[in-house]
Amino acid sequence: MRSSILSGRGIFVPSAKQRWLILFSSLVVIGFQFGLFRAMQRFQARKPDFAHLYQTGRKLNHERFPFLIERFPSLNSPEYNVQVDGRDFEPDNMHPPYENVLYAALALLKFRVAYIVWWACNVGFLFLSLFVLWPLTANLHNGYPYLLMLVATFFPVLVAMVQGQNSVMLLAFLTLCYASLEKGNDFRAGFALGMGMFKFVVVIPLAFWLILEKRRRSLAGFFSGCVALFFLALWLVGINGIKAYVLLVAGFGVKAPEEPGSEAIMPNLRGLFHALASGIAPEIWLTVLTLISSLTLLIWVDARLKRYKSLRLSFAVQVLLTCMISYHLFPHDGAVLVLPLLILLDRALQDASERTFKVAVLICAAGAYLMPFLGGLYVGMPLIAIASLMLLILARNAALKPPVPTAAHASVKVSS
Repeated sequence: MRSSILSGRGIFVPSAKQRWLILFSSLVVIGFQFGLFRAMQRFQARKPDFAHLYQTGRKLNHERFPFLIERFPSLNSPEYNVQVDGRDFEPDNMHPPYENVLYAALALLKFRVAYIVWWACNVGFLFLSLFVLWPLTANLHNGYPYLLMLVATFFPVLVAMVQGQNSVMLLAFLTLCYASLEKGNDFRAGFALGMGMFKFVVVIPLAFWLILEKRRRSLAGFFSGCVALFFLALWLVGINGIKAYVLLVAGFGVKAPEEPGSEAIMPNLRGLFHALASGIAPEIWLTVLTLISSLTLLIWVDARLKRYKSLRLSFAVQVLLTCMISYHLFPHDGAVLVLPLLILLDRALQDASERTFKVAVLICAAGAYLMPFLGGLYVGMPLIAIASLMLLILARNAALKPPVPTAAHASVKVSS
């Protein structure tokens, strides 16, 4: 028997027992993250990725807002600068100008304080994602509220949190996009997707899906968001700064931004091929194989797009497809896999789901969660890629079948 009830507004209200479980899960997550943060303090000499982002924000403040530096001379003190071996840490120029406004604000704080604030922001983004997904995953939170702990300790999420990366923020925007589509707010969904353009390698394939789906209002929202970000970038760095960034990104076609050999820890097709054949096959062969496989997978998934029966499964398919064919997908970027994982787990736990689908999804989800802890990056990340590919196949096939009634639909039917 279900232990939660459906309110008059169609929102599942947790029972008293579930509230205690959710509170306990939240405290465990906060405690785990706090311990992780304290452990990270011992490795500050190695510097997380956030040090690069902090220096980027500091550089933007000096170039765009020099009056702040003049007004507050302490911003030039060593506590507001990150150095290694007596030299300033290099800024990360890979991030678009409109994203750097966040790091410019954080650079007004001391580095150690800014790191804590950004860590707290990421925790907030994570809880926001789960809060938004709560009414859309009734089969999960009815019987499995402790999954909150599993999501917050998903290996790519931990990597993003420790490194101070922006992947959890992207997860929040994709979750808002998905929830808005579910509620019929297409313009808001597109705008939320546009706000994620700081990871355009993930967002652009999803925008392509909106084009194929002919979601005009979503596309209007997406382009509105992109225009807003463009004018923000124009205000921050001017047209010359935008041109410089475009040329920098274009240069990655010649020289990849990642360190040689790190491709094998990418949870996508490229990483999978490098993990299996790096050192055996020439690099050019691996590149060609990645491109051909990505194109084949894209055609296989989207060729029957009009026949997909479920928006939820279709969205999960597109996020998984985007991750698999993305050429640059670092371990922390895998945090966005939380969204399709929860959608598919919720579908698998429906009473009407096929047993084969249910077992396969649970096995893939368990493997994606456990293997990085058991095998490390160079084993765990390729296995996450394999699990994601299997989930993509399962979701695509399930999307072609008649939709399974959700718990919410069942409750509404009974009440009527």
